[in-house]
Amino acid sequence: MTGGSDRATDPDFLASVRRATVRPGEISLWYTGGAGYVIRTAAATLLIDPFVGPSNPPDWIRAIPPAFDAAEIGDLGGLDAILLTHEHGDHADPDALGPLGRLTEAQVLGPTACVDVALRAGVPAERAQVLSHDESATFGDLRVTAVPMNDPGAPGCNGYVLETGAVAILHCGDSLYFPGFLDLGRRWSFDAICLSVGANPPGRNFYLDEAGAARAARDAGARLLIAQHYDLWQGITLDPQRVAIAAAWYCPEAQVVPAKVQQRITVGAASA
Repeated sequence: MTGGSDRATDPDFLASVRRATVRPGEISLWYTGGAGYVIRTAAATLLIDPFVGPSNPPDWIRAIPPAFDAAEIGDLGGLDAILLTHEHGDHADPDALGPLGRLTEAQVLGPTACVDVALRAGVPAERAQVLSHDESATFGDLRVTAVPMNDPGAPGCNGYVLETGAVAILHCGDSLYFPGFLDLGRRWSFDAICLSVGANPPGRNFYLDEAGAARAARDAGARLLIAQHYDLWQGITLDPQRVAIAAAWYCPEAQVVPAKVQQRITVGAASA
């Protein structure tokens, strides 16, 4: 790997996630960098956009190391599904999907382009499933619904609504702002929204800026704005405090929480 350490902060990370208690009616997220998380409820364990691969110089140099070693996924104790938002390498990562496909029985779900990546990485066809917009899948006590997002750089992209009990989280992948956030906020009552933010270089628009993230949270009606991806790539990192400043104008009722690698965020009535 080029750039940063090649070791995660806590080598016992996956085992510590397995040992954690998650109560009914809660969704816990452990950030793994980029738009990636380990997701746990009382009866389900999923990964979203696991990225363990190296830098891709000269433009894409890691600022943080991988949060875990995919070859050690057994430490997690069981994995129900892997959700992929779009086919970019830091979201549908062959370096992660190959070992995860061999070492777990997890279903891999995402847009067609993501499923193609998973198949090439060796995920068995019977465990690779296209999940189109407005289609749902259930794992234990967690319902997952694919929803439209706006990522012009990806030929196919999904967001995901994660629901257990009365709790709902919207994970947006690398979506930019679009009017669809308002439509989604009318369909669901979101406890949290996960949004990728970054300091876009001149003339480029890879991630949401501060105002775009605040507008998305406002339109979706989310009570918690989880800032992600701000820390992954050298040269376009963004201080999440800037998102909090913008949110104070656009959605002052929302709390802004920056995701931090290997750290847990719990959403649900029991954690309020």
